[in-house]
Amino acid sequence: MTDNHDVLRRALGLTWWILFPCFVALVFRLTLERTCADPYDLLPALASNPLSGWPIAGVYVTSHVWLIGVYLLTAASTDSLAPPPSAFRTVWRADYLKILLMVATFVLEYLPLTLWRFIGTALHCVR
Repeated sequence: MTDNHDVLRRALGLTWWILFPCFVALVFRLTLERTCADPYDLLPALASNPLSGWPIAGVYVTSHVWLIGVYLLTAASTDSLAPPPSAFRTVWRADYLKILLMVATFVLEYLPLTLWRFIGTALHCVR
C-alpha cells in the first residue's frame, strides 16, 4: 500500500469518529419515524427548517461518500474492482470494525419500509 493510501485510510478512520455517531443517531431517528409516524414525511419539524435540514442532509450524504471512499480505497489497494471481503480486513486492519459498524447502520437504513410498518403495527404505534 502506498503512502497516499495510508494517509487516506487514516483520514477515513479519523473522520469515522465524527460521522458515525451522527449517522447512527440519524438512522435511529429515521427508523422510529418509519415505524411509528409518517414514513414519507421524515423528521418534518427538522427537515422543514434549513438550519437543521442542511446538517441532517450533510450527515446523510457524507456517510454515503465515506462508505464509497472505503470501497474505492480498498479497490485501489487491491487492484480489483470487486475486492473480496477479506481484502477489507487486510487493508483496514484495526479500522475494520468501523467499516462493519457503518455497513450495519446502512443495512438498518435500507431495510424495506414494509418491515418497519409491520413492526409499527405490532407495537400499536402506527398512525
